[in-house]
Amino acid sequence: MSDLECQVSAYLERCRGIRRLSSHTIDAYRIDLAQFTKVLSEEDGLTPEAIRKGLSRMATMPSLAPSTVKRKIAAVRAFLRSTDRTLAAETFAEWSLNIRAARRLPRALPRPTLSVLLRDAKKSGGGKFKGTTHLCLSIMAAAGLRVSELCALRLCDVQPESGEIKVFGKGARERVAVIANKKVRESIARHVRARRQQADLEAALFVNRCGRTLTPQCLRLRLHALAKRAGLGRRVTPHMLRHTAATLLLEGGVDIRFVQRLLGHASIATTQIYTHVTDTALRSALERADVMRTLV
Repeated sequence: MSDLECQVSAYLERCRGIRRLSSHTIDAYRIDLAQFTKVLSEEDGLTPEAIRKGLSRMATMPSLAPSTVKRKIAAVRAFLRSTDRTLAAETFAEWSLNIRAARRLPRALPRPTLSVLLRDAKKSGGGKFKGTTHLCLSIMAAAGLRVSELCALRLCDVQPESGEIKVFGKGARERVAVIANKKVRESIARHVRARRQQADLEAALFVNRCGRTLTPQCLRLRLHALAKRAGLGRRVTPHMLRHTAATLLLEGGVDIRFVQRLLGHASIATTQIYTHVTDTALRSALERADVMRTLV
């Protein structure tokens, strides 16, 4: 193993143990940095010039979309800042690649679609924790949690009476999500009481049928099956519930700063993309109504 590969391995361990990044994020970093290492294998040492040349070569690969290239560059920048801040500064201080990625709007679910999913989820499952899928989807739709954040919740992270949930998000940032809906809070309270009969406060809040911690992939598969059974005719992912939560909150008049805090966005610029979604919904509603139709 080369020195660079050792540095990458140590960096990924820090991301897992200290920064507490999700396994999905770490896997993405591993793939991006492995490609970065491979690109540099033909270069003359780890220098700013070699790094720039390697990244420029990656940017021209026809198999990589612009958004993918931007993600890979961000991963390399984060890695260098963690391992050699001087090298990172010399590499990126006055250099950047002009990569134009098409702006993709968040894919949120319409209220009727969300209602169908929740209704069908309520009927699914069995055993002592029947309704777990429904509760998971309800929390994500109400508070905009990422699926990895939801699956990482412990019993001690939840206060059912107040509806407060302690969430550990990206970059080991901690935030408090609030569940305002009374029915969802009552469902959480019932679930917590049932779990506390079997486990201590440090145990996972949600488990699968075998009693193991519920995984993001398991929840993705459950959601996919629900959407297929409901005949929605589209792919539905857990992250779409996060988008749906943000969109519904903004449409309901919640201040964007509050939505930013609820979702755990480091920058409000990330949250602002949802305002475009709500503007689009407003335009569609106005065009359907067309109050001036008979007046001009």
